[in-house]
Amino acid sequence: MSINTNKTPRHKWRGWIKSIVIFMIMFTVATTALEAWRNRHLNQMQISATQPAFTTIDGQTVNIFKDSYDQTVLVYVWATWCGSCKVVSPMINWLNNQSWLNTKIVTIAMRSGDDRRLHAYLNMKGYDFPVVNDNSNLITQEWKLSRAPTILIIKDGKIQNTTAGLVTPPGLLARLAWVDMK
Repeated sequence: MSINTNKTPRHKWRGWIKSIVIFMIMFTVATTALEAWRNRHLNQMQISATQPAFTTIDGQTVNIFKDSYDQTVLVYVWATWCGSCKVVSPMINWLNNQSWLNTKIVTIAMRSGDDRRLHAYLNMKGYDFPVVNDNSNLITQEWKLSRAPTILIIKDGKIQNTTAGLVTPPGLLARLAWVDMK
């Protein structure tokens, strides 16, 4: 009597699916660990109560610390010259226009030119999110931010979540939901 060792097509598919699921879990764990290691200094950063209010290029005053007690504040640090920001900025603009999202969006443009140049860039791209111009890099140096894009989610005067680099819309919405549940 011989035993048939050939797998049926159904068994082959199960093996492939199992391998894909294991790979996805390992990839998720590895990328999460890498992001946590790269952003470890951001999680220790504090927004100070003495932090001055900032003025956007449209003349609005924003006080990230004070505003974070009223609602969650998403701070998006970006630059016109940043390749990854070209992917993330449309998502930030979309979030800024969602009335159901109880999050204030504040963006900081690092080393991206004067206010006139920033206005032209925003108009060309169709973005209408508020922008604080950090052309001299004073804010980003004080906060020890050197990468664009960087996203800080602040609630009750504390940084609750951070990410640097590319982020997906579901990933960012999950981060915001997590912070709001705390």
